[in-house]
Amino acid sequence: MNIKEAIKQKEMKNLPTIERTTMTVKEIAVYLDLSPDFIYKLCREKKIPHIKIGSRTMFKKDTIDRWLSDLEKESYQF
Repeated sequence: MNIKEAIKQKEMKNLPTIERTTMTVKEIAVYLDLSPDFIYKLCREKKIPHIKIGSRTMFKKDTIDRWLSDLEKESYQF
């Protein structure tokens, strides 16, 4: 390990742990057992809640969970 790596490693140890609340397209595809291409299609059609930051597409896990719950309720309402 060189000096730069050692310094960076020490700096990283001093950072607080941050819990991620967002997921990438690949992560949400795995989470929902769908393809990334289908996730992008749902985004284009505005059928799945998502956030665009520049060219990145992200998803809030709690929002996706609520969206899934709402879809489930819709599927059996008469």
